[in-house]
This record gives sequence, C-alpha cells and structure tokens, in this order.
Amino acid sequence: MAYLMLGSAMILLSIVFRLAAVFRLTIPLVYALIVPTIFHEWYYANQTLANVIWYALLAVVVLSWVVSLVRKVQDILLRRREDKMLELIVLNRMREAQMYGEPEADGGYKIRVDDLFDDD
Repeated sequence: MAYLMLGSAMILLSIVFRLAAVFRLTIPLVYALIVPTIFHEWYYANQTLANVIWYALLAVVVLSWVVSLVRKVQDILLRRREDKMLELIVLNRMREAQMYGEPEADGGYKIRVDDLFDDD
C-alpha cells in the first residue's frame, strides 16, 4: 500500500513538474516547495518578503508569456503582410502579361513567379 501511494505521489509530482515546465512555472514551483519547507524559519519570520518574491517570480513568468504572445502576433502580421505583397506582385504581373504578353495556346498568359520565393 505504501509503495502504491509513493508511486502515485511520484507520478503526480512528475505531471505537475511537466506542466510547470510547459507553462514556464518551474522556478516559482520550486520556490513554493522549497522555501516553506527547508527555510521555514526564515519564511515565517519574513513572510511579507517571501510573498513579494513569490509574486515577483510570477510576474516575470507572466511577462515572458506577454513577450511570447507579442512576438507570435508580430510573426503572424509579418507573414500576412508578405503574403499580401506577393499577391500584389502576382496581380501586377498578370496585368502586365495581359497588356504586353502573347496568349498561350489555351488562352492564358505565362508569368514568372520563380524569383518571388527564396529557396533558403
């Protein structure tokens, strides 16, 4: 029975630390586990300072989430802007092909798009 409870606790702790790592909460979680248990005398003597440190750690985590979100939104907007520019270039080339090009056998026009994309 003791082995079962110990195994269950280890699995639960593993899941908690895995989720903490995904959400960047590992350092605040370690702080929350270690400070009240190992440094309990200091923690209860300086409870306000300990709580301020805890909130500061959480604020840094939230700030990292905000920075990641802003970067993700910037990437999405940049990709949309690049797609829009490519669309405008292709439309312009289609107009030029209709005005100055010769029609193909099927009635369409040939345009070049091989220089629009980087093969990096």
